[in-house]
Amino acid sequence: MPAARKADTVIVAISPDTLEKINDIIPKVKSKSGGDFEILLLSDARHEVIDRYGLLNEAAAAQGRFLPHPTTYVIDKGGRIRWKFTEKNYKIRPTNEMVLNELKKLR
Repeated sequence: MPAARKADTVIVAISPDTLEKINDIIPKVKSKSGGDFEILLLSDARHEVIDRYGLLNEAAAAQGRFLPHPTTYVIDKGGRIRWKFTEKNYKIRPTNEMVLNELKKLR
């Protein structure tokens, strides 16, 4: 991400994992990437945010696993959702280019 954009952007990830599990994950990711962990990672272990945004993976929930469909949002400083990418196939994610293009539109 360009430095100017980086100074003006916050990346937040919400996980259905507990805080304890998140705290275990971060050092592992840092050691594999060789860099800093620059994402604010929040826990939604009670799936309140997942439910509120309608992202619950019903098939997983039927098996007792309250997982979301992977979703990426670009939200402006006013709190408005400007772009959303949701895919039921967890292997399909937006590319960095896709997200950066949407961030450029916020200027």
